[in-house]
Amino acid sequence: MRFLLLLPLFGCVVDAPKDAAAPTDAADDTAGGDTDVGDTDETDDTDDTDSGGLSDGPCAPVEVRAEATDIATVMRVRWRTEEPSQGHVAFGRDASYGHVTPLTELATEHEMLLLGMTADTDVAYKVVTENSTCNAESAQQAARTGSLPSGLFPTRATGTASWSGYSVLPLQGTGYAVVIIDNEGRYVWYHQVENMGNLMRAFLSADGKHVVICHAGPQEALENGKIIKVSLDGSEVTEIPFPGLDHDITELPDGTIASIVVEEREGGISADRIVELAPDGTLTTIFNAWDIWDPAAIGVPSYERNWVHGNGLDYYADEDAYYLSMKAMRTLAKIDRATGDVVWTMNGLLNEFDHSGGEPIQMHHQFEVLDGSILFFENGEPSRAYSRAVEVLVDEEAMTTEEIWSYIADPPLYVFAKGDVHRLPGDITQVVWSSAGQIQDVSASGEVLWQLDLDLGQAMTFTQNVPSMYASLW
Repeated sequence: MRFLLLLPLFGCVVDAPKDAAAPTDAADDTAGGDTDVGDTDETDDTDDTDSGGLSDGPCAPVEVRAEATDIATVMRVRWRTEEPSQGHVAFGRDASYGHVTPLTELATEHEMLLLGMTADTDVAYKVVTENSTCNAESAQQAARTGSLPSGLFPTRATGTASWSGYSVLPLQGTGYAVVIIDNEGRYVWYHQVENMGNLMRAFLSADGKHVVICHAGPQEALENGKIIKVSLDGSEVTEIPFPGLDHDITELPDGTIASIVVEEREGGISADRIVELAPDGTLTTIFNAWDIWDPAAIGVPSYERNWVHGNGLDYYADEDAYYLSMKAMRTLAKIDRATGDVVWTMNGLLNEFDHSGGEPIQMHHQFEVLDGSILFFENGEPSRAYSRAVEVLVDEEAMTTEEIWSYIADPPLYVFAKGDVHRLPGDITQVVWSSAGQIQDVSASGEVLWQLDLDLGQAMTFTQNVPSMYASLW
C-alpha cells in the first residue's frame, strides 16, 4: 500500500459546506449507464460573465466563467477580484452543490478546476471569496460537461459502495486507458494510451497536479518503458523514458517516484533493482538484487529469465522501508531504504517466518501492510486453479505469521496476472481480480457488498483509492 492509501477513503467526497445537502444523481447517466460513449461533443463553454454576483466589495468575484478543458469531464472556472483575495468554488449537480475546491492563492486573477463530475452532466457552481476586509460570493452559474470519447468501454457497478471517493484504474486489453471512476463506476477522468506496452500502475500525484502512469514496455522490449505524467486538465502530457521499467512504481511523500527496474547481465539473465527518480530528475539505485542474493543458491526455476521478477512495490514512510513482492521466488521482502539492506523475507523460496493457520501463500502480486498484519492478493499456482485475498498476522520479533482471514470468490476465480487488495473502513476488503476484469468489496464474512465489472477482454491492473480528486483535501 503506497502512502496515499494510508489516508481515509470514506467520508464526504470533498469537504462540503456543513449545511449543504448531498448532490442528486438524477443527471448522471454516464459510463455504466445510458450515455453513448461514442459521442465526442466538446464541453459547453457556458457562463461568459457574472459582472457582480450577489455580493459587492473589493474581494467580490467578477467575470466568472466556466471553460472546457481537454478532458470532457473537467471544467476550469476563472474569475477576477479587485483586491488580492482567496476563493473556492462550490459545485455539484444542483444548488445543493456538495463539492468544494481547495482555496486559491491570494491574488486578483483566479482559476480552479472542477474535478469529479461525470460526462454530459449539468453542473451548478458559485465562487466564494474572502480577504482580510471582505467576504463575497457570485451568483449561481450553470455549465455542462462534455461527452466521453470513443474507445472508453462501459463499466457495470452493482450493489452499494460504502465509500464515497474515487478509484484510479489502469485499463488494458481491447483498449488502453487510465481512468478515474466514482463509487457508481462512472468515469470522471480519463487518458487514453497508445498500446505499446503494459499499463501497470497509475495514481494521483501527492502534489495534486498530475496522474502518474507506469507504462512498462512488453517483456521482450523493456527498454521502451516510460513514466507518463498527465495534468488533470489533460493539457500537458510528459513522457519520461525509463529503460528497464517493469511492473510497478510508487510515490514518496516528497514526490520522488520509486520504480522496479530490470538489470540484465551475462547470458541474458536479469534481476531487479529499486530506482528512485527525484523531482529534480536525479536517479538513485536504492536496492539491487544482484548484490544481495545468488540465484544459483536460491534454486529459482530455470524458466524464470528474471530470477527476481518483482511484481509489486510499495513504500511505507513510517518505517522508511520498501516492500517488494517477487514472483520468481514467491517471496515478499522488506527493504531498508536508507541502507538498501533486506530486513526480512517472507513466503516462498526465501521464507524466514514460521507460518501457521491455513495454506501456505503460493504466489502473490500486490499487498497492503496493515497494523500488525499484511493483506495479500494471492494468485496461487496454476495447478490450484483459484486465487484469493488472504490476511496474515505478522510478528517480526518472533518471526511468525498466522493466517487470520481469507476470501475466495464464488464461483472461484483464477487470476493469472496482477491482482490487488485494499482494506477499507468497516473491515471491508476490496479485491481487484485484475485479469478477470472485476473488483469486489467484501465484508469480513465474505459477503459481496459492491462489484464492478468491465467488458469481456478488458482488465485493470493495480488500483488507487482516494477520498477526493483534490490531493490538498486528503
